[in-house]
Amino acid sequence: MKKVQESKKIGEKVLEDGTIVPVIQPEVYERIYCKNCENEVDSEEQATGTCSDCGKPWNEQFARDIKVNVIDFSMISSTGE
Repeated sequence: MKKVQESKKIGEKVLEDGTIVPVIQPEVYERIYCKNCENEVDSEEQATGTCSDCGKPWNEQFARDIKVNVIDFSMISSTGE
């Protein structure tokens, strides 16, 4: 999987008890693969549109997997409890 978006702080949120927690943009990963042979498409194959593993046009039959890593700070206690 290739990382397509970095994690970063994009703001802050004030909870009901007054605690300030960061709002984090999640990390996002993407995997594009040929549905004919299920091998991941590399940059050369993306340019040509043909899968080098099975020889078929991957762009006619492809799939995309997306993975998002999210961190939830709202459950973290500021007192360490």
